[in-house]
Amino acid sequence: MQIRSIGQIVLGIKRAYDWYADLGISPVGTRLQEIHDYVIYQLLNTATPEAKALEAGTGDEDTHYALIDGAGFGLIATEISKLPSHLLPRHTLRDVLKGPLAASEGESGPTADPRNKFVEFELAAHLSSAGFKLLGFDDLEFEFEGYRYLVECKRPSREGTLDDNIEKAYSQLRKKLDGPSSRGIVAVAVEKVFGLDNRFLMVETPSSVSALAVSIAEQFRDKVAKYESQWLDPRVVAVLAIIRFLMKTKAPESIGSSYTCGLVKLASPQVLQATDSNRLDRMVEKLRAKFLET
Repeated sequence: MQIRSIGQIVLGIKRAYDWYADLGISPVGTRLQEIHDYVIYQLLNTATPEAKALEAGTGDEDTHYALIDGAGFGLIATEISKLPSHLLPRHTLRDVLKGPLAASEGESGPTADPRNKFVEFELAAHLSSAGFKLLGFDDLEFEFEGYRYLVECKRPSREGTLDDNIEKAYSQLRKKLDGPSSRGIVAVAVEKVFGLDNRFLMVETPSSVSALAVSIAEQFRDKVAKYESQWLDPRVVAVLAIIRFLMKTKAPESIGSSYTCGLVKLASPQVLQATDSNRLDRMVEKLRAKFLET
């Protein structure tokens, strides 16, 4: 789990804005500029209705995506800037700047795909920060213990589309996986599935945030456990929940964003995939160790 305070998010947004400009990709007129301006001029200006709602922990969808995606852009700038210039995925970097501030304004059409790519890119940044070697960005690919993992990310627009999104991702992975050392993971951003994008989650203390994220992950597990018996391709080894939300703690009183992942393993000893299952356990431990540092 990664938790970011408002101050850390603001610094990350400014870092991302400057980094894009340094790359020669102008953020002017993009979603990143909307995020930057909304946070700086609406949320940090204590006289505005948005700032007062933020302080009360009642921010709306605009506030959610300004802070949550702002934190994501900050991490992307930190991690992707480590790549050599010739390896930078400039086309994808431009794509993720497209679209409106609030996700509900871009649920279909040309702005839906950039948000899906943003989910992949943000996950790639988290994997990079944990020490995983990134192999590709058109579809997220990374290497772990000599295996190539291909991740198909989806962002359902509501709970009713969860199964369709997961099934589509599974079909896409089956077509793309090749070779004995290729494995697939379906990743799902679940904020709209669980209604996390239009409210703050209230917790007693920062340590309570982890328990809250675990409870959401368990709800997700219940929804997708059926695929363990339905999917027959052993190369698709897991479904990953990407859980992002804004939270307000009571003691001490603070506001921030949370990003965590919940892995539902499809590979298990019961289906004769003990090796894949154990490798996934080590992958989770590597991610967990990094999140505990931040």
